[in-house]
Amino acid sequence: MSDEQQDRSGAVVVGVSPTSGSPAALHWGAAEAERRGARLVALSAWRSARAPIAPGGRPPAITYDAAQAIAEARDRLTDQVRTALGGEAQVSTEVIHGSTFRVLLQASETADLLVLDAPRRLELPEGPTLAHRLIYAAECPVVIMPPKTLA
Repeated sequence: MSDEQQDRSGAVVVGVSPTSGSPAALHWGAAEAERRGARLVALSAWRSARAPIAPGGRPPAITYDAAQAIAEARDRLTDQVRTALGGEAQVSTEVIHGSTFRVLLQASETADLLVLDAPRRLELPEGPTLAHRLIYAAECPVVIMPPKTLA
């Protein structure tokens, strides 16, 4: 078991969207963690952007600093958690490299509960949503916040 998995053992894990900040999921997850006497973990997946490619084999005019990008993702997650729960909230934050599905599925292996916001789009996509896929693949119970709580 990795250190990251040990840190989430017995925890309520909230998947936090980098775009919305998942405030409803954070609020509900925090209340549920308190009710259970469990730790609260806010988790966000991070994928590196592709390095820029210049035509003709020349070095790119723009460089990509992966370390800076992940530091910015961590800062953004911390700010989103503070905005949703306030500065005194007892919550661990994690930004893990990988696809959102893979990161949350891995977290479900040791978490007691996984909490997500419902997709923000009201129209149904052609394929299954992330939430739908996680419900059937996760190793722990998954709570999906209803869209009406996302206003």
